Amino acid sequence: SMVLFAGRWRWSGARCLLLLAAALGARALDNGLGLTPQMGYNTWNDFRCDGLSSDVVMKIADRIVELGLDKLGFRYLNIDDCWSRELSADGLMIEDPGSFPDGMKALVDYVHDRGLLFGIYTCRGIRTCAFRPGSKDLEHHHANQFAAWGIDYVKEDSCFASNKHAQAFEEYGTMRDALNATGRPIFFSLCGWNAWYAPLGYGLGNSWRIAPDCDEWDNVYVAVRTNEALAEFAGPGGWNDPDMLVGSHADAAVHFTPQQVQTQFSLWAVMASPLLIGSSILRMPASDLATYSNEEVIRINQDPLGVQGEPVWSNCPPFTPRDNWWMAPWTMPQDVARMWTVALCTFLVVGIVSQV
Repeated sequence: SMVLFAGRWRWSGARCLLLLAAALGARALDNGLGLTPQMGYNTWNDFRCDGLSSDVVMKIADRIVELGLDKLGFRYLNIDDCWSRELSADGLMIEDPGSFPDGMKALVDYVHDRGLLFGIYTCRGIRTCAFRPGSKDLEHHHANQFAAWGIDYVKEDSCFASNKHAQAFEEYGTMRDALNATGRPIFFSLCGWNAWYAPLGYGLGNSWRIAPDCDEWDNVYVAVRTNEALAEFAGPGGWNDPDMLVGSHADAAVHFTPQQVQTQFSLWAVMASPLLIGSSILRMPASDLATYSNEEVIRINQDPLGVQGEPVWSNCPPFTPRDNWWMAPWTMPQDVARMWTVALCTFLVVGIVSQV
């Protein structure tokens, strides 16, 4: 059977029409996970760093179950950046004591007791995108730590890291091997923001980011146009990841209109993309809940054949993916750039004062 989806975009003052259809072909890393695209929730577009705590995560776990989202397949509860504060003397991650006073293991157990799976965040660079400790050269330490906590999912970002392809592949391969060596099945999500991960993605992890953050509507267009050429690389065990779903609650760090929420969800479903809700669970608008609870759309996304939709006709302008590399503020979302700018200014001030 053929699935068609039409999405209308306003781009550079023009309107274009894109039709996507299912096409065969897939290769994947065979570690037994990600046989269909992962579904769940991620804290980043909901909170950024503000208000992220164990108390809030427990409330989110309860709310996911209360809304019945877990029964629809949204089982991963993933915390993103800002959970760690520093490294111990032996290189292990230390939870932010103010936000996670009982430690991560207690929180993971709470989430597991609700029948959910728990995901955590790190970065292949020396620092995360929010300046927290990264995992460079500490992959085996952190993988063992995550496994001991009972972690089910690891997202590894690419801030403060090389943009050289060979080095990026090597560093992600190191974390892949470290996670596999723990003996615990852990879903591995690469977050490198570039299409050039796709041809080798299936050998590195269970999903790989192929575009910048969808923190504005124009970037949804970029993600879809980037992904339209990558269908051959996705299938059971490994998926092209165009970023998280964005909801419509105005208090979330990022939000779209209800119509945009529905459009993104439908596109992501046809593209066999991860369905990770990046918006308010605790105050989810009824329109968002209706969108994310559409079982027919979810069945398209979760088809065990794992076929990613491809364009069959388009009048969109020619598109070439750009190279994304977050080592400078102008390549990032504005709120993240402000964080970088404040931190850099603080570092310079401290350096100047120390020289006086």
